[in-house]
Amino acid sequence: MTLVYPGRMQRFCEGVRRYNPSYAWVRYASGSRASFLQSHVAQQHLNKPSPTASQKCHGVKLHIQPQRVTTIDGKGHRHRQSLFPIVDFESEISKPDDHIDLSKAAALLALHADVRVDAVHFVTMELSRLKTGFYRHAVENVPLAAPLPPSCRQQALAAALCDFLKADDFEGCSPANYYRAESSMLPSVLASKRGNPISLALLYREVGQIGGLRLKSVNFPRHSLLRFGSAEHTGLLEPFSNHVLSSSEVQTFIGEKFFTKAASCKVNWGGLQLSNVAFLGQMAANLQHVYQRHDNTELAARLAPYIDLLDERTSMHRENVKRAEVVSHKVEQADAVSHKVKRAHVTSHILSMNYLPSQDNVRR
Repeated sequence: MTLVYPGRMQRFCEGVRRYNPSYAWVRYASGSRASFLQSHVAQQHLNKPSPTASQKCHGVKLHIQPQRVTTIDGKGHRHRQSLFPIVDFESEISKPDDHIDLSKAAALLALHADVRVDAVHFVTMELSRLKTGFYRHAVENVPLAAPLPPSCRQQALAAALCDFLKADDFEGCSPANYYRAESSMLPSVLASKRGNPISLALLYREVGQIGGLRLKSVNFPRHSLLRFGSAEHTGLLEPFSNHVLSSSEVQTFIGEKFFTKAASCKVNWGGLQLSNVAFLGQMAANLQHVYQRHDNTELAARLAPYIDLLDERTSMHRENVKRAEVVSHKVEQADAVSHKVKRAHVTSHILSMNYLPSQDNVRR
């Protein structure tokens, strides 16, 4: 009998099988195999009901029971997983890339390991505390009234952020804990104040923006660095070691191949900046590597649907960027042609004015 799974259920089940062949099939919590009718009913449950106007007026809350599925491994063990976090995660990463709430998405991603905790609320409260503290710290140490150029202000804010998080006892995890899942999940990092490079990079980005520090993730092998400043005055911050890299450190740390041949040795940032969805994809890939390293088939299977969604959104984002680049290139070409035509017309007009015979010459 062929099993039919519409929509998200189908992606979930296919992801489980692809990332972990030991899972023979996927069942609902009832324990029976999913028929088409059961799948259809489950799909209806996934669509959260909307309150009516009367319910909204009287503040009636809808009681929605989380839909769960049961995955069964090769040893016959059942592992239940709620689908609501996956649905919420998909909704968040489906937004335009610049509108994705990274901290919320990272909290929803962590729910694959344990849905019993309110990760989103915990992350929101902890980040709010840190943002409030850093805002005060930034106002005291880098006041807006200080006559600093924008590039110098960003440099000073980056140093202030490092000092603030160090004083709050945040630092990179120990080598023994580097390949633990907790070091890659934002709620655990906020609780233990220890994390790996990419989880700390997310923390620095979220806290820094409240003080006016605009940090962007850049992609380098085996490192997660944050870029700040303008194209002409760019700096790098390394969250794991909690310090701002000097110009010489940047060149030594990154390598010559990422530098232009200009005398100023400015970094060629083309293609190095990470989109938000690609950043989340790296977080999920780190977790998947940890689970494979420790042979944790259960959590690897739970994480698989999230990775599928991120891969899909990353591909779509890349296609959109390519299309935007093509359109931008065509617009530039059209502007260049228009400028040449206009310049030729003006030049022709000037020349015609210069060669017109003067009235004196006409009289003669």
